[in-house]
Amino acid sequence: MKIAFLSDFFDSEIVGGAEKNDSVLINHLKSKFELDKVHTYNLDPLIDEYDFFIVSNFIRLSPACKEALIGSGNYIIYEHDHKYIASRNPAAYVNFRAPENQIINRKFYQNAAQVFVLSSICKKIIEDNLDLTNVHNIACSLWSKENLDLIRILSKQTRKRYDYGILDSNNSIKGTTQARAYCNAKEIVPKPIKSPSYPDFLNQMAQCERFLFFPQVLETFSRVCAEAKMLNCDVVTNSRMIGFFSEEYSSLKGAELIDKISTNVTQALLSFEEVMN
Repeated sequence: MKIAFLSDFFDSEIVGGAEKNDSVLINHLKSKFELDKVHTYNLDPLIDEYDFFIVSNFIRLSPACKEALIGSGNYIIYEHDHKYIASRNPAAYVNFRAPENQIINRKFYQNAAQVFVLSSICKKIIEDNLDLTNVHNIACSLWSKENLDLIRILSKQTRKRYDYGILDSNNSIKGTTQARAYCNAKEIVPKPIKSPSYPDFLNQMAQCERFLFFPQVLETFSRVCAEAKMLNCDVVTNSRMIGFFSEEYSSLKGAELIDKISTNVTQALLSFEEVMN
């Protein structure tokens, strides 16, 4: 079987949670199958070359390619950010139910062999909005063994130096402005957490007792919140906006949480394999 992994961007081009997720899945599946990374905007002349498709972020996928995939039925969707709602934010609507005129890509989701989501709340929301029966919740984001090992070391060895940390991001949906406003109101001086180096980013976070995070859209999982708790930080947030907190195990932290997420990652990768087979 020849598989195409479709995405608008890959981890070598952009630093984002979806791309980090995808990288772990791609590396795993490459050890099991013949798999190519294919940009969504390059699929048109290539669609007949592949037996199966994994569709990640697909904003740049043409309508014609969507129809071809729908006709084949040989694809799964790995859902990262609510691409079935025009606004991409179900939290903007009562009970996360978007009005019918805001629903998009319905047929594309309905005809997928399976739609993989990252959390319980996202499974419920997509099923409620699209009336789907093909949704599978993997209940985690994906980390490599090496990165989980690094998180484990940092969680054990790093001394807490700051009372509060915040994500220093220029992306407005990540809520840095709101986190700073919260700190000003509470007379808190936070540690800004930012680095192009993932180990350095984790090291900065591990030095904080608490992590403040106020996203402006519903996070399908929130790697950064899970990382904070794995690093023994308490998280101050609106848990209703965080997919991670819809999972019962989100009450864990430190080594117990690392162990649970490691188990979930292993099971998630097997679930993808099963669909391929």
